[in-house]
Amino acid sequence: MALVMAAAPLQAATWSFKSETALEVRQFTDDDDAVTHDAGVALFTRLEASLRHRGWRGAVRGFGRYDVEDEDREIYAIEEAWLGWRQRGLEIRAGYQMLNWTATEAFHPADMINSRNFDSNIENAEKLGELMLSVSHRLGRGGLTLYYMPRFEEPNLPGVRSRLKLMPSGFTLTDALLQDNDNAELTDDFDVTQWGGRFTQTIGDIDFSFHYVDHIERNQPRVLPLDADQFPDPDGTELTPIYQRVIDSGGTYLQVAGAWIFKLELSHKNFVKPEGFNVIPLLPDHTQAAFGIEYGWTGPGGADAVLIFEGQNVFGPSEERRAQLTAFQRDMLVGYSHAWNDRMDRQLLVTTIIDVERSQEYLVNARYSQRLSDTWKITAGARYVDAPQKEEDPIGLEVLDESNQVFLTLSKFL
Repeated sequence: MALVMAAAPLQAATWSFKSETALEVRQFTDDDDAVTHDAGVALFTRLEASLRHRGWRGAVRGFGRYDVEDEDREIYAIEEAWLGWRQRGLEIRAGYQMLNWTATEAFHPADMINSRNFDSNIENAEKLGELMLSVSHRLGRGGLTLYYMPRFEEPNLPGVRSRLKLMPSGFTLTDALLQDNDNAELTDDFDVTQWGGRFTQTIGDIDFSFHYVDHIERNQPRVLPLDADQFPDPDGTELTPIYQRVIDSGGTYLQVAGAWIFKLELSHKNFVKPEGFNVIPLLPDHTQAAFGIEYGWTGPGGADAVLIFEGQNVFGPSEERRAQLTAFQRDMLVGYSHAWNDRMDRQLLVTTIIDVERSQEYLVNARYSQRLSDTWKITAGARYVDAPQKEEDPIGLEVLDESNQVFLTLSKFL
């Protein structure tokens, strides 16, 4: 009887459906490596459905990609698949969800809940859905949300044939392992308890938030060769991604002042260090902070133009350790965005990321998009990476040195 009552709202709900199909072509410069693929031709599909009936809400969205050149790039992922109930300022959702805790263009220290597909966009990788139960309550012009996440959702790392791979040639990736705090060892069991909360509020032209999350860190994996007893093996050629538990606290701040927008993101990572755990060296505690300044104006014909300036810094570890934690450990971004606001929805974005600590590390991006009709869209762009190796082993952006590429995407929306 209870199941029939629960299913009744779904039968009478208002549903909406959307879909996207795209042909993606990318071409890298030749790296003289027979293992990697310098070209890619992929078919991308995203399907989306949502429902609404009285207090009931729900959404299902997922994507898939098949590359005819690189089979390791094949991926099928859930972005959202949740059912919820909302009434009188209270909302409960259960299922796969996608959270957006950032407003910056390239640096996202506070946006760390969802795992990523790292074989996509370097600065803003595709997100994957996170299985969770969330309970939100409206407070003023914001609210408090509590999260329970029963399972670690693994990121998708680039394969050995990808030009965006995280390891040198000659190495292969094995299945990932997690830090097991209870037994002071590594485990392949992804069913782990994770939880957190976030408070948001708007006061005038200011939006701010605070978060506290106890979960498995998924954006800074240790990739190490391990022996049969799961200890580091300097001579091994199989690399194992290892993910550690962390307590992450921080927040965001955004203020609009006329034509100016000021942004700040902060994340302090305190890695859990269980007694007796000596399998691998643990990542160091550190604070990651990013800021952004945007200035916009309206040009002739109603076009919107924006100048973008962002920076990110990692506090705590040494210079070498910072570069091992993230490719953007002490970097700044300068960019320009132009939206014509015409019938074809033409948009242009050009950005340059410069490492202000490590010499000769640059990442330049250019992206242009426009509609061809009501249902067709084309996106084209290029990326240039200049980060020559300075020591025996590449770290940070050096892993992607000269992975220059051009890309073209033709999309169909329904």
